[in-house]
Amino acid sequence: MARWMEFRKCPGCGFDFGTGEGQRACAWGECPYLPEELNVFCDYCRFDFFTMEGNPPCPEPLACEHAREPLAHVENYRRWLAPGVR
Repeated sequence: MARWMEFRKCPGCGFDFGTGEGQRACAWGECPYLPEELNVFCDYCRFDFFTMEGNPPCPEPLACEHAREPLAHVENYRRWLAPGVR
């Protein structure tokens, strides 16, 4: 099993990684422990390629020069969020 499949949020963390809602138990803006293989955010503008939400400065986020890596992680993210995995 890939290391990222075993990632679990910290005890006391109420953040829902699937919806992006909820209270974190820490003061970090984003989870510092989230494996890179689960990072579905644009490094430039923080557009979420999983939910397709955000305010990207580019007219077509899927064609953006910064989209390649986070788009490659979307399937990992789906698998990780699947019932019974977390």
